[in-house]
Amino acid sequence: MNFFEPFADKPAIIIDIGQAYTKCGFAGESAPHAIIPTQVTLNSQRFYLHNYKLLPHGIETLKEMFIEFLYNVYYKILNANSRERKVVIVESIMTSSDFRKTLADVLFNDFHAVSVLLIPTHLACTYTLGISRALVVDMGYNDCQIMPISDGYSLTNLCSFAKLGAKHLHDYLKILIEKYALVTVDGNRVLFSSLSNQPTLTEKILEDIKLRCCFVTSFERAQKIYKQMEIKQTDSFTDLEFQFAPECDYTIESMIVHIPGYVREMACEIFFKNEIDSDQCLQNLIIDTICKTPIDLKKEFASNVVLAGGGCMLDGFKPRLAKEINALIETKSNVFPCQKLSYHKTPSHENYTAWLGGAIFGSLDILDNYSIQNTQHKELESLPDWFSIQIRNNLVQT
Repeated sequence: MNFFEPFADKPAIIIDIGQAYTKCGFAGESAPHAIIPTQVTLNSQRFYLHNYKLLPHGIETLKEMFIEFLYNVYYKILNANSRERKVVIVESIMTSSDFRKTLADVLFNDFHAVSVLLIPTHLACTYTLGISRALVVDMGYNDCQIMPISDGYSLTNLCSFAKLGAKHLHDYLKILIEKYALVTVDGNRVLFSSLSNQPTLTEKILEDIKLRCCFVTSFERAQKIYKQMEIKQTDSFTDLEFQFAPECDYTIESMIVHIPGYVREMACEIFFKNEIDSDQCLQNLIIDTICKTPIDLKKEFASNVVLAGGGCMLDGFKPRLAKEINALIETKSNVFPCQKLSYHKTPSHENYTAWLGGAIFGSLDILDNYSIQNTQHKELESLPDWFSIQIRNNLVQT
């Protein structure tokens, strides 16, 4: 009898290792047990796992980071014995081969996982809805990925990418705060930029400001703002005679920072307007991706748009995106086959939609057919991904 057979009935562990946050839990459950930063502590400093190339001894350091990180997931968060569990890893198609191979080696050799399956993020999103074809828009931390999915495969030759992730928004928000924000010092309001000792705007602080203070303004208000900027021929929000949202106070290092209404409203405009390259706007990328698909699939993708990733959870994001796309379709009515797009509502928050898809797939009986078994790992010449997996007599072959 195979040593791993007695553990076959235990639910698999599902881990979605994102650029900024990792979601972890068990197959068959409706939500992850925890959402934690994808970070480990090295020499009293916190580092993201995906930034391993910036550290000395890259692969060796990554292995040490994985061991610490997965130990925390297995034994401190999930309280599960790694030797008794199958594992499903939800991964981006942009994940490097070194990252994937090191992760698999650590799971098999250090944690003795029963089996491991690596499933693409965009494909996992479709399992939450039970659809075979969809256009998945993933608003991640580093970038935005727009991927057509058809019959269980990601059409990577038709996908689109843009630097429109949360990190890009945080960088732009930091520029706006340093330029426009005010600070109360000795009872007087002065510009943030005039401080000799400015408080540090860390990534954690910028993310908190984004969630507490910022929102996506409506399509109609945005058009009025841009029209006024065009009339006045200015790029500065302070020159506009427009009633923006009220300012918001935020405390940084015991200092009250006053964030103006135009910063709150306009920070998220980077998703929808690009002065340098208009094609790098979210609505243009979505329409262009659909236009690149085969003619017999265009209407199907247009009718099955799935929004995923934490960026989709910003206040006002979904209605603004829908109106931006509708306005763009009107200008391309001669070449675009549909009058509007149809959006699915996933049965989860967008930030863990992919994890939920992995949890659904991980509860199926066919999991073993697609997984790499512990006994097979050393025999494989290379680590197969979803595109190269072949099923032969219930065994994974490359």
